[in-house]
Amino acid sequence: MATEDSMDVTIGQSNSTMSSQDLIVPGAGAIDITPNVDGGVLKEILREGVGDDGPFEGEQVFVHYLGQLPDGTKFDSSRDRGDKFDFVLGKGRVIKAWDLGVATMKRGEVARFFCRSDYAYGETGSPPRIPPNATLVFEVELFDWKMEDISKAKDEGILRRTLKKGEGYTSPNEGALVNIHIVGRHNDIQFDDRSVQFNIGEGSEQDIPDGIEVALEKFKKGEKSLVKLSPAYGFGSKPMEKFNLPPNADLEYEVELKSFEKAKESWEFDVEEKIEQAKIFKDKGTQYFKEGKYSLASKQYSKIVSFLEFEKTLKDEKLKEKDQLLLAAHLNVSMCALKMENHIEARDSATKALEIDSENEKGLFRRGMAHSALAEPELALRDFEKIVSKDPNNKAALNQIAICKAKIKELTQREKQLYSNIFRKMAEQDKLACGNNSWSCGWWDDKQRGVNLDVDLKKVEREKQQELEMAKAQRRKEIAALRQRTQEIKKAREEAKRREEEAKRLEEESEQKVETFPENSNPPLSNCGVVEKSDEKQNEDVEGEEPSGKLTNV
Repeated sequence: MATEDSMDVTIGQSNSTMSSQDLIVPGAGAIDITPNVDGGVLKEILREGVGDDGPFEGEQVFVHYLGQLPDGTKFDSSRDRGDKFDFVLGKGRVIKAWDLGVATMKRGEVARFFCRSDYAYGETGSPPRIPPNATLVFEVELFDWKMEDISKAKDEGILRRTLKKGEGYTSPNEGALVNIHIVGRHNDIQFDDRSVQFNIGEGSEQDIPDGIEVALEKFKKGEKSLVKLSPAYGFGSKPMEKFNLPPNADLEYEVELKSFEKAKESWEFDVEEKIEQAKIFKDKGTQYFKEGKYSLASKQYSKIVSFLEFEKTLKDEKLKEKDQLLLAAHLNVSMCALKMENHIEARDSATKALEIDSENEKGLFRRGMAHSALAEPELALRDFEKIVSKDPNNKAALNQIAICKAKIKELTQREKQLYSNIFRKMAEQDKLACGNNSWSCGWWDDKQRGVNLDVDLKKVEREKQQELEMAKAQRRKEIAALRQRTQEIKKAREEAKRREEEAKRLEEESEQKVETFPENSNPPLSNCGVVEKSDEKQNEDVEGEEPSGKLTNV
């Protein structure tokens, strides 16, 4: 243990005990931190840390370190590079001694670790700087750590700290039946404490925030973790009256996964089973839609897409059935998105439906409504006019055409007023510049240093209007290019998700066969190596449901 005089030690200013052969050896206060107490990693504290907490497995830690051989030869130093070294603790991304050692440290602590070769680089070493079977000495300073970010967007909206490790290799997936115990807190005040069972993706039925469902897909059976949620992954901008929670509340949960049953993945179904499962998703989604649970309904319809979108082996009647299910799914996702005022998703899903059936009136209407809500009345007008070209008596589309034309006229008037104000101000400046209070029209001529009364103001207005039209055309091109790029990215992401699921399956199969790993298999450190229902009912019905409420065969 460091004495009071050694508390200001800095990495690189060695306070080591040296033998007569000038070797760095453990001091009297060094302790064995290996699980089996086999002497493989000895820790000597050079400067005490602050607080009672330390980093947990899965958290990102930030350190400076100096690596030496026992004879004092330096082989690596983060300070020499000028940047702190960071890694995820307990995941095997550094040598075993580091995962063990840094987990015992506190914020601000400086410690020296004596690492036997089987806890470092083993029999092979890390040539040329680390010889085979080398014992290594590391001086490490722990600055800070961050909880594990398990949000898909990596926006730190879902943070996890593992309190008790789970068992096995598998985790719950979308649709899995989970049995959990949760304790919820807000500002250190407990608002929830219960055991609950539900299917992942339908947790909101049990007042489970979306962020907890996302987190559970990372849990192992028996795991207990602390999960912190930002408002976007909690209960959002609306107050949760049941729990007496205000809007935009940050939440903290202790979650224990007692047990779970995985749902079958799409690749585990044959083609016939996929179609039957898609029908189940559709019926379930329609039931949620009738109950006004649009988010849950959308999730069910989206499952149809994930099951069938990349199925390329169907032919004839089965192919038509698949396309009808996909068409209904995209249309219904679009309708749900409109209900939830997620107009970008509504537009994109309707566009996908129109890729299957370019004349579909519901797809055109819903995309038109989305365009209108996104302040794109020109694009909305095209969709509504296309509906009327096929069905001149469609009152809902006719009504929206009138609305779009009114919006376009309003926007045009605003633009004219904007330019009128600009020209009025310029004219006033000309008037002041020429000093003629009776001046009424003209253009400032810089060469003549006066007003040129021969300027054709109508020509100026025409040129201005041409430039405006060119700008609008360019904007339409940019919007079209952006939309196309967005679709390409989304398709790529969906394909990547499918491949990831396949890889995950193969990995799980492989992991279940693996029992032990070589002692020297640790990776090296750093450089070491809307509208009235009466008019629009036909456009608001969920696809697959007639206005009467009866389900069709779609």
